[in-house]
Parts: sequence; structure tokens; C-alpha cells
Amino acid sequence: MLALKHFHMSLAALTVLGFLIRSVWLFRGSQLLQKKVVKILPHVIDTFLLASGIVLMVQTKMYPHHQPWLTVKILLIVTYILFGIKMFHATESKKRLTFFALALASVLAVLYLARVKPPLW
Repeated sequence: MLALKHFHMSLAALTVLGFLIRSVWLFRGSQLLQKKVVKILPHVIDTFLLASGIVLMVQTKMYPHHQPWLTVKILLIVTYILFGIKMFHATESKKRLTFFALALASVLAVLYLARVKPPLW
């Protein structure tokens, strides 16, 4: 199970790093964003990240309805995804920057919850 946890954490780091790199390319107007691998690889990484998260949840028996921090983490992941989508589709720089900041704040909150697992109530 420890290997799976490390695999999951590595995928999380890869997905955040990929988001940051693609964000820089977006702000710079780079044509690298149009490359096929750049469009496909994040989905592949995120699919394995989700699958490993589900397997970890089942193996550790930490389910959202028993662990409030996990419920909040999942909601923040959805929030991060939505803000990321909005950022990549925004046409104005100010809106892009705002959605980038919101997505980054969401993912940082996810990482905090994953690390600390605080009793929320």
C-alpha cells in the first residue's frame, strides 16, 4: 500500500507541475499548448491519479461520508478542475490570472488537507 500511496503522490505532483507549465505557456501565448501530447498527457495522468485515489480510499477504508476532510478534498479537486477549465477558456488576461489564482488556491488547499487530515467538525 505504501508504494501505491507514493505513486498517487507522484501523480499529484505531476498533475500540478503540468498545470503550472501549461499555465505559463498559456500566459506566454506558446504554441506548445497545441501539441497533441500536451493535450492528451494531462488526461492520462489524471485518470491514473483518480484510479489510485479510489484504490487507496478502498484499501484504507477512508470514505468521504466517514472522513469530512476527504469530502472537502474531493469538492476542492472539482473546484480546481473547474477553475482550470475556466482559465484555459478565458480570453482576457485578467480573467485568466484570476482563474489561475483560484485554481492554485484550490490545489494548495487539497494538498494541505491531504497532508494534515484535520478533523473539520
